[in-house]
Amino acid sequence: MALLGRGLLAIWHDVELSGNEDLTDFHNWYTREHLPERLSIPGFLRGRRYEAITGKPYYAALYETESVETLASAPYHERLNNPTPWSTRNLTRFRNTNRTAFTVEYSAGFGVGSGLAVIWLSPKTEMEKALKTWLIKTTFPKLFQHSGIIGAHLCIADSLATKTESVEARLREKPDKIAEWIVIIEGHDQADLDQALSQLLSSEECTEQGAASASTTRHRLIHSAISDEHANFFIQEHE
Repeated sequence: MALLGRGLLAIWHDVELSGNEDLTDFHNWYTREHLPERLSIPGFLRGRRYEAITGKPYYAALYETESVETLASAPYHERLNNPTPWSTRNLTRFRNTNRTAFTVEYSAGFGVGSGLAVIWLSPKTEMEKALKTWLIKTTFPKLFQHSGIIGAHLCIADSLATKTESVEARLREKPDKIAEWIVIIEGHDQADLDQALSQLLSSEECTEQGAASASTTRHRLIHSAISDEHANFFIQEHE
């Protein structure tokens, strides 16, 4: 399995700056505090950051967890309700945020690809089983026959784990949006992804197989880290 656990927290957002600010503080916060802090929480296994090549919002973060229950755990909620001053400053910059906790329904592959495609699906209720079967039994095996494809994952939103009132959520400008299903495809680069997706996972094909709507965004890897003894390397107080 390419994803390290059975849970996934995905956050997509833009960043709004004021005055003469640039993104230096935001990126340093993510690298030196936020990502290590999250990976120090029990059950958080790997974190990744991406920037968009096509589609919006611009930034994305994926956190692989032991299970979706990790995202409803007391240690995680303790962090959500006690943001540091550095976190407070940067979370107020978030705009157009989609934050969704997922159960990993299917995951296969090896390693992390530099190219990522996310297919956003809203399944027709009466077609959920058929759509899932088509993805897992028919489409994903064919994807791996394409050169450069190294991972394919189906994740289904868990509303109970997602809808959490917290201090961090209240810092963001508006309530977070929530996804339904996402298909994540990883590849060596965007050319490999584009070729495979155009043949097997176009929006038209997804709707024919049971999706009420389907759209695709493409992303480039910024940073990937696993939870281990080095997770606390960068954690520090920052006023």
